[in-house]
Amino acid sequence: MPGVSARGLSPEERRQLAVNLTRVLALYRSILDAYIIEFFTDNLWGTLPCSWQEALDGLNPPQLATLLLGMPGEGEVVRYRSVWPLTLLALKSTAYALAFTRTPGFQTPSEFLENPSQSSRLTAPFRKHVRPKKQHEIRRLGELVKKLSDLTGCTQVVDVGSGQGHLSRFMSLGLGLKVKSIEGNQRLVERAQRLDQELLQALEKEEKKNPQICAAWATASGTGSPSAAEPGDPPGPPGPGEPCGGLLQPGTSSGPAGRDADSAGPAAVPSGAGLPC
Repeated sequence: MPGVSARGLSPEERRQLAVNLTRVLALYRSILDAYIIEFFTDNLWGTLPCSWQEALDGLNPPQLATLLLGMPGEGEVVRYRSVWPLTLLALKSTAYALAFTRTPGFQTPSEFLENPSQSSRLTAPFRKHVRPKKQHEIRRLGELVKKLSDLTGCTQVVDVGSGQGHLSRFMSLGLGLKVKSIEGNQRLVERAQRLDQELLQALEKEEKKNPQICAAWATASGTGSPSAAEPGDPPGPPGPGEPCGGLLQPGTSSGPAGRDADSAGPAAVPSGAGLPC
């Protein structure tokens, strides 16, 4: 299935692509935001236009893949059993035109050249339990949020739908942002809390093994003791500007070009920031 690649597009072409994507997503939000199970629990099938229902009713999954996604089997010819409504054909054509390519057209990011499963730009605490793709995502997104926060004077970040807290944990403890995490799934909240505890225990062990590193970092950063927590904040891991906070700082290795332009350095963060609430 062909698709769009943002590489090679001019800034204006990228802006127009974003506008087109936003329009389509807004127009079909009721379908695109739905989970498959909601077609049964909320009768989303009944909200489709009658002409769509007539065209799609009775098709099995392989037939839907062939007709909607353009994925015919070997030697199979795409044949419509009836004339499809123009609105459905228009959505299919638009999805084809705006879909991003699934064919890799880029080199392996420099952070994964040494080890394809571990980002060299993240320290071990932020890589643990995180797949390589997610490591790349939380680093890039976290550094973007940090840059925008610095430019706009933003003092607090809210991570809505924080899941297991990987991004919140990196923004708070790795980049020095004050982060509040919101997650509605209790199972994910409990998982995030367990990961927080693992990080605390890892830092305690590292402090016992290398007290000189913590002392040196405290001297270099000008902090003699952890900053006081705000009222109502639970005690949490030290921030990047606190003793042993340097153990959480990502390395500066990033390939031939050095650090990315949007990379952020150490900054103080209140204790307890970033823990899921």
